[in-house]
Amino acid sequence: MSQLTDRGTTLSSQGRIAAQRSSAIGAAFLGGVTAAGLGLGALAVAVLLLWVASPYPGSDPSRALHLAADLWLLAQGGDLVRTATQSATPAPVAVTPLLLAVLPVCLLHRAARHTLATAAGHTGPPAVGGATGSGGVGLALPAGPRPLLGALLTGYLLVAGAVLLYASTGGLVAEPLSVLLCVPAFTVATLAGTAWSLLGPAGADLLPDRVRRTWGKVPDRLRAVLRGPRFAAARRAAATAAVALLAAGALLTLLVLGLHAGQVYRDLVQLAPDWQSRATVLLLCLFLLPNAAVWGAAYGLGPGFTLGAGSTIGPLGATAHPALPLLGGLSAPGPGTPLTWAAAVVPVVAGVLLARHVARAAVSPAPSVVGDPCSAGPGGPWSWWATACAAALAAGVCGALMAALAALAGGALGTGALADFGPSWWRTGLAAAGWTALIGVPGAVGLRVWWLRGPLGAEHEAASGDAGGAASEADAPEETGVAKPAARECEVASGAEPDADR
Repeated sequence: MSQLTDRGTTLSSQGRIAAQRSSAIGAAFLGGVTAAGLGLGALAVAVLLLWVASPYPGSDPSRALHLAADLWLLAQGGDLVRTATQSATPAPVAVTPLLLAVLPVCLLHRAARHTLATAAGHTGPPAVGGATGSGGVGLALPAGPRPLLGALLTGYLLVAGAVLLYASTGGLVAEPLSVLLCVPAFTVATLAGTAWSLLGPAGADLLPDRVRRTWGKVPDRLRAVLRGPRFAAARRAAATAAVALLAAGALLTLLVLGLHAGQVYRDLVQLAPDWQSRATVLLLCLFLLPNAAVWGAAYGLGPGFTLGAGSTIGPLGATAHPALPLLGGLSAPGPGTPLTWAAAVVPVVAGVLLARHVARAAVSPAPSVVGDPCSAGPGGPWSWWATACAAALAAGVCGALMAALAALAGGALGTGALADFGPSWWRTGLAAAGWTALIGVPGAVGLRVWWLRGPLGAEHEAASGDAGGAASEADAPEETGVAKPAARECEVASGAEPDADR
């Protein structure tokens, strides 16, 4: 009887676990469907409000719904094609409104976070393989994070496929190949970023087995550098420099619009004679404001941008370009002026901020972590060579970020003269990396030297003296057997040369 009872209890537990697993996967699938539906519904409401306020109440609302579907796909990188043109030649629309892309990103992030947290039975970040995220509890999931994210991805992409079929007809249609490539990549990138923010380095366990095997073949020293504090400091410095470039680009855009407000207003009145049309145009301009910030950053970096027909608009001069409404305040064809040359302050500010962040990390002691032999006490300042390498790495990451943003912010708005709009991604990335490295590397080394000669240097000497005395008293018997290998392992993990600071 006892054996039958134990067996019944085991079968009952297995049934409950299977039911919980199915419930978690189903909830994740519904989360993906809901995220896609909310994004699509929000755009549909906005477009329908504009349609209701339009002076053509007799038109079919299905055109407004088609436009909402097109905008939802365009926000995730998919291209559109205008079939109703005067020349009867299809014209592509490939400029992604970056502000519009924030909506699906936020919805996907919230859906993934909610699915992973509630499936684990707690509100903190879930665990992978027994490891906990920051602030999480090591609880076992009814279904692993990989199946949950797979179900979420499946639900979202099923809705995207239905929207693609719906948007495949009409005067403005979705380009199937670009949607099939860009929307899944957009969704996977968003879910990967969410998993990394929740799980930390343990999120790498969610990668496909082939990718994990490839990562396992990377040399240990390189993996230690990528996980070390210097690469983390370089990432933060690169993000700060990129944000500074974008903020300066947005400021340049607003300054140009303010200086030529009269011309911009005349173009707006000519393009949109009634207030409903003007509201639509202004809403579109708002969605494209982050794109304009990237264009302004490319202008300040030097490469500038193009408005089609092989034109170039930069601080050193502008070539002939098509006259477009709301862009009448741009530089006229001809060489640059001292006012346009002043845009060089944009990369200078970004380089100074990058240098400051790297130098601050170089002179700041590393915090102690209980149980970690690499952080048994306060760390010393980095060497000048390690500081220069971290600044150069930050400049490269900043260049990669700006190149990616430039590629997303541009595209085609038609054929012929309108086939190329926005900055060149590789020129923008190369200029961002070059400017920030030129200013950031010597700036970081110089700030490190300056701060170490001041009060910070005295604090480091006092802290290292106290820590050295305590370590010599506590670890003297183990110096020959344990201390030296542990120190060498810590140096490798931090990404430094073993003898760089000696």
